[in-house]
Amino acid sequence: MSRNFCVLSILLFLLFLPVGHSNAQENQPPLLEMGENDSPFLLERKLTLPFFTSKASAVVSIIENRIERTTTVLTDLATTFESIRSRQEIVEESLENVAGVLLERIEEAEKIMIDRAEKLKNIEEVDKERLQEDKKKYENIEKIMKLANSKDWVCPVSNTVKFYDSWNEKRPRGIHRGVDIVGFHGADLYAPVDGEVTFFWDSVGGKSFRIVAENGDYYFGTHLYRYGKKSGKVSAGDVIGQLGAGGNATGPHLHFEFHPGPAGRGNEVNPYQIANRRCTNRIPIEMPLNHTEDEEREKYLFSYGNFEWD
Repeated sequence: MSRNFCVLSILLFLLFLPVGHSNAQENQPPLLEMGENDSPFLLERKLTLPFFTSKASAVVSIIENRIERTTTVLTDLATTFESIRSRQEIVEESLENVAGVLLERIEEAEKIMIDRAEKLKNIEEVDKERLQEDKKKYENIEKIMKLANSKDWVCPVSNTVKFYDSWNEKRPRGIHRGVDIVGFHGADLYAPVDGEVTFFWDSVGGKSFRIVAENGDYYFGTHLYRYGKKSGKVSAGDVIGQLGAGGNATGPHLHFEFHPGPAGRGNEVNPYQIANRRCTNRIPIEMPLNHTEDEEREKYLFSYGNFEWD
């Protein structure tokens, strides 16, 4: 509608333009010079309606052509803008995907670093525990060596005894964690060191004792026939009971344990080496306790091998 309005406006302008100048045109020649005086181009004035109509049609054609070209250009621009917008959306989506991938990689890297730190921490804890165990082991060995060579340490069973290294043997009630010192029924039992003795009843071994030395060393003995004195302070060599076969014992012997201090109870180690060095009145395990002096000791050598240090 706007196009038709424009065309109509042009036609009206061209139609009424000569009327306003009719008096001036009557005195003018029928020919109108255009350009310089020496220009050969002359335009013949024609005041008829067909002239104006043809000119208006040409103008309308030009305008329509311009409008069509402008529409084409605007359509191309719209297509270009749409293409740019689509590409922008693709780029934004790609950037979001890249950002998501980077975020995932960062999270994975953080997890790897955390796992590595945890593993390093665990390794450090394991190493720390191993070093502590090694330290305790060396301290226990040092304590065993010291007591085995100490003249102040007293063999806990009097008279003739026999035993072998039974540490870690499988027994009906579990793993054996001591040394069984076999002796005569009723033989005196001695406190091996100075300390505090306590007597009590054990559900497995019957009458029992424990001695805690000043340095934290813990001693345990069971299968007693009789207690020798009341609980309290004792010195090395004091009689603290008599050997028996109480509890689940099959014969007279002292189940004897040693737990070095300062950890004390629970830090159990094999006491065989101490008893082997300090219990000097010892016979082979297969030899009867009431053997005669004329009997040959060699025929009673036990099949467990020679565990003596010297």
